Amino acid sequence: MCAERACDLCGSRRQALLYDVDGYPIVRCEDCGLVFVGRAQTAQELTAFYDSDYWEDPEAEGYGGYAAAEERKRHHFAGLLGVLETLRPPGALLEVGSAYGFFLDEASRRGWQVRGIEPSPHAARHAREQLGLDVASEPLSELATERNSVDAIVMWDVIEHLPDPRATLEAAYAWLRPGGVLGLSTGDVKSLTARLHGRGWSLLTPPWHQFYFSRRTMKRLLTDIGFKVVRVGGDGNVAVDATSDRPRVPKALARVLSSRAAITLARKLGAGGIMFVFARKAA
Repeated sequence: MCAERACDLCGSRRQALLYDVDGYPIVRCEDCGLVFVGRAQTAQELTAFYDSDYWEDPEAEGYGGYAAAEERKRHHFAGLLGVLETLRPPGALLEVGSAYGFFLDEASRRGWQVRGIEPSPHAARHAREQLGLDVASEPLSELATERNSVDAIVMWDVIEHLPDPRATLEAAYAWLRPGGVLGLSTGDVKSLTARLHGRGWSLLTPPWHQFYFSRRTMKRLLTDIGFKVVRVGGDGNVAVDATSDRPRVPKALARVLSSRAAITLARKLGAGGIMFVFARKAA
């Protein structure tokens, strides 16, 4: 089939339909394998989906209580900062998709000079008013480029939401100083969890999630832009999808795979349904 939008990775318009999810075609590029929503939407249309209900309403699609999860998220972000700081000491940091600002606030406490970008008015307001953070609303690709101005750019659970991931990553490359580090996380469409659950994978949620990368397609996109991938890991959740409405793993096995010991081991092996990727701009 020929979808409405070209592949963001290779430019091809040859796609195979994988699923129809709530009226949105999920397609795979027949040339490079990238999986994405085969219906183009503007940044303005996508931003409209991220109102207060997305962040706080447990009955709506989204987080259903982002503020209540602050302590857990800060703990998670502290771990990511630890990894980031093994690759680049604290300096100027920009977060794309900074949400309520919890990561930026943690980074600031550790000596980073922080700025954020958050298109959701509700989330950006929280970051500015509650935490006093410098957060812009314009997409990175539309801001006046401050070349070679930051030491690190992060995008946690963001790239899958973007209408044009390549444009954002190209802008990130321009903003980074030589030797600067990009950190991002996103679902891995080739993970065991995603493959087991298929259409029932809980991260298959258009129109909020527009792109579904594998480690191979993510590495290709970053390499095409000029980055060198230096570290790839996983969240340690193997096979189990706790929020899927179509669980594929028997409960007894799911309890074993979801144990602290199993998740710790899987993380050490770099496995999981969410991938964490760190890449460097050439020095």
